[in-house]
Amino acid sequence: MSADLFTIADAPSLSDAEATLKSVFGYDAFRGQQSSVITAVLQGHDVLAVLPTGGGKSLCYQIPAILRPGLGIVISPLIALMSDQVQALEARGVRAAKLDSTQNLGERNDIWDAARGGQLDLLYLSPEAFNQPFVLDRLRRMKVNLVAIDEAHCISQWGHDFRPEYRTLGQVKALFPSVPTLALTATADAHTRADIKAALHIDDAVEIVSTFDRPNLSLRFVRRKGTVAKSIIELIAKQKGASGIIYCGSRDGTEKLAETLRKEGFSAAAYHAGLPAKMREERLTAFLGGKSKIMVATIAFGMGINKADVRFVIHADPPSSMEAYWQEVGRAGRDGNPASGVCFYNSGDLGWALRRMTLRENEGTPDQSIQKQKARDFFQMVLGQDCRKQAVRSYFGEEGINPCGTCDNCLTRGKSSDVTEPAQMLMSALYRLNGPRGRKKLIDHVLGKANGPDFTTRVQTFGIAKAYTPNVLTHALDLCEAYGVIEETLWQEKMPIVGLRDPALLKSLFRGDLRLIAPALR
Repeated sequence: MSADLFTIADAPSLSDAEATLKSVFGYDAFRGQQSSVITAVLQGHDVLAVLPTGGGKSLCYQIPAILRPGLGIVISPLIALMSDQVQALEARGVRAAKLDSTQNLGERNDIWDAARGGQLDLLYLSPEAFNQPFVLDRLRRMKVNLVAIDEAHCISQWGHDFRPEYRTLGQVKALFPSVPTLALTATADAHTRADIKAALHIDDAVEIVSTFDRPNLSLRFVRRKGTVAKSIIELIAKQKGASGIIYCGSRDGTEKLAETLRKEGFSAAAYHAGLPAKMREERLTAFLGGKSKIMVATIAFGMGINKADVRFVIHADPPSSMEAYWQEVGRAGRDGNPASGVCFYNSGDLGWALRRMTLRENEGTPDQSIQKQKARDFFQMVLGQDCRKQAVRSYFGEEGINPCGTCDNCLTRGKSSDVTEPAQMLMSALYRLNGPRGRKKLIDHVLGKANGPDFTTRVQTFGIAKAYTPNVLTHALDLCEAYGVIEETLWQEKMPIVGLRDPALLKSLFRGDLRLIAPALR
């Protein structure tokens, strides 16, 4: 594309964009930060936009692509999402097409001919397709007016859904130096945003970050007791017939839970990457169309799910970062009506997540230290007593946030437990026992419980915490792990054990500089 295709003075204005919004899409006004993003793109700037799930990200590239001379390129990871958007655009008279592996050679050639002949406003491509040499060669010869990269967090190795094929999109700016690059995502902290800009070579991009507030969404975190399926059934029975998503940590978990729900009379289906593509598509179509009410899924089910009336999102297993949690729970209540997010967790969840990251490191994945800290940050929120939304929004950089008044911690009216002292007792015991221990054995030790003669009964920390309940001690131990004082490993590759991790944090805890505050405990 020629750098002088048009001048800034000739560029379409926000008024033009508003007219297109009305005439093509039928909306009277932009929402949130849409107008700011569109204005920046129309003026030729690179932009990194962080807009909430359901915040209308697609209009931010569709309208500029319609208004600016040439062809808009949209890079999206999901064929189903591309198909939906192209069909919706065509129904509104917008000239749009997609290129994907489902098309035959003749269909693909027709699309290329239309693009070359100036008969398309938007062309959708997957990142894999975009990186093919013959595709790049054809695009170089066209008047490209913008390149939009959806789900841009996938390009960052610090993002919650890193995809190696996205990393090669760094060549976009070299191919189209005069063309605005628009990177869009729903969730990215400051570190991830910086990594996205560096990877795409758009360091001077205008950064537009919307509020992460979701006032219609109530949040609750529940420590698992017994079988989580029973608790989930009790929850969804109260809103039978409502659409919802239940996230599980494993493929097998989705299958078993979906089967259990069906036996209880719920309309539920499993969704994970191990299913045949056709089956996944059929189940997605049934869910989006309302024929199937509950999707029990792994994280394979997520990006681009366009369903506004999801009333609940339940995590049978917690995610391992704030970004993943907020994007997943944000799929509830996109229509603005009341919705809920419930997350079940247990003591072993953080340790399991951290061990998986260590395994990835051993298998050659880049350094996972930042991802591990993201997991600890998330569990500090899970185990802490602060307002849930306040904690989430602060994590993403928002300031001056008031408590939401609707989450589980707010509804306890600020009641809390300072578990610093029992945590100090547990850490003192772990230090004097001279090596890692199983969680239960460590807690039993400070409670003064022992199965027969044992050298640990002669250690001075034996029975030191008799004044506390096992529940308080369990929570204190979990917080020590969330703050990085201890870490969990496997003994003989089977049994989880905890050991001291960071001497500096341990000293801070003993001095009382690190205070561990939990919701009211008994």
